[in-house]
Amino acid sequence: MGIKDKALAYGKKFKLDSHHAIERFGVFFSVFVLAGLIVIGGAGASAFKAGNDSLSHTALYTEKFETSKTSLKGDVDGVYTNKQGDKALVMMHFSAKAQISYNAADYQAYLLGSDEDLNSEDVTTGGIKGSFHVFGSTGYVGVLLDAGEAFDKQVLNLTIRANAELSHDEHKQDQSSADEVADDATFSKYDQWRVFFNPGATGTTTIPALDAVSFDPAQAYYDVVLKAEEKPIRDELDQKLIAMRTNLTQIQAYTSDLETTKVDGLFLRPPSVPMSIADDKITGVSAAEAKDGVSTLTLETNYVVPGGFDLNWRAGNVYDGYLDVLVPSGQSYVEFLSKKPSEDSDSTSQQISDMNWTLSNGSNLKSDYQSSDVTMRPLTNVMNNLSQAYQDYAKGKSEYQSELLLDLLRLDVKLRDVQSNGSMRDDADFLKTLY
Repeated sequence: MGIKDKALAYGKKFKLDSHHAIERFGVFFSVFVLAGLIVIGGAGASAFKAGNDSLSHTALYTEKFETSKTSLKGDVDGVYTNKQGDKALVMMHFSAKAQISYNAADYQAYLLGSDEDLNSEDVTTGGIKGSFHVFGSTGYVGVLLDAGEAFDKQVLNLTIRANAELSHDEHKQDQSSADEVADDATFSKYDQWRVFFNPGATGTTTIPALDAVSFDPAQAYYDVVLKAEEKPIRDELDQKLIAMRTNLTQIQAYTSDLETTKVDGLFLRPPSVPMSIADDKITGVSAAEAKDGVSTLTLETNYVVPGGFDLNWRAGNVYDGYLDVLVPSGQSYVEFLSKKPSEDSDSTSQQISDMNWTLSNGSNLKSDYQSSDVTMRPLTNVMNNLSQAYQDYAKGKSEYQSELLLDLLRLDVKLRDVQSNGSMRDDADFLKTLY
């Protein structure tokens, strides 16, 4: 049987010849329908799985908010939980110029459940208690939820109402809120904003403040806000110490050059160094040099620049309190800091500029020789190199002790604002929950 005959035989067997067109169409149609069902079913399963994954992992659905009547804008920093997952803190902050009440008693909240389409439903986690926290005058506020058991993986709809309106938006008084959900007229009647979040999701951030025996708002503010602001300052301090150590190494090398660099037998004698930097040392190792990757660089000095501070910042943090080890007994930190700007200016730079550069024959390189004298250029170069190294070190030390350390202390002042002026509302009427 030839190839052509075999092809015709297979065609008749599987009804692929011209006499079975209708039957063949039905077979192909059934195959396409079945394939379509498999594809659609697979897509549906993927969408369902994606929805479940989102519900499992996504903690925050609202990153920004705007109050419904006064149009005050703000950001939701995140959803923070404890290790057991039965406490959740929703942290928010208003824009810098927002006029809000700093009294927690002026706020109340409503908690509903929500499906993934943001339609309201009952809250599935039972026994939730809530409290509202105003973190001093920082503009930060937070709602703390305590469930007593791990939160279910459910999107929650938290509406916060400000009963004290300290500002108004004349263009919005007669308009419905952009944040208002259908059929909720309260957003037109009251100044409110709404946050959707899922405290049972794996995407929450755990913070030490929520694992403490009792909740300390100042520690929560440190964990969420100040710790992130503190790290880059500490990194800058560390980098400044590395640069200062390099300057001291340069000073040592250029001082050695004084003995070996000569012109016709003449050489420079070591200059008298200002007492403000004369005995300074940078001890320890950098993070790159340390086996454990932890820097131990430390400035050892007997002189603090005017307006500066002598602070072992590695030994503590903002929450532990830097000011406590600096402020003299019987003096307030406000008084201590207010006096710093009035201290005498640092004269180290000028003292370096006025150094006497005496040659081995007793003459002065700067006053007895012209700067353009090419014969003395080797000595002039050594003088300039050493002088510049001293200037660079003195400038670095001033920035380290006054500017960078002051930046750390400013964070300490922010924390004290929270500790002194923070307020809380935790009565039974603060939070209404729909079960």
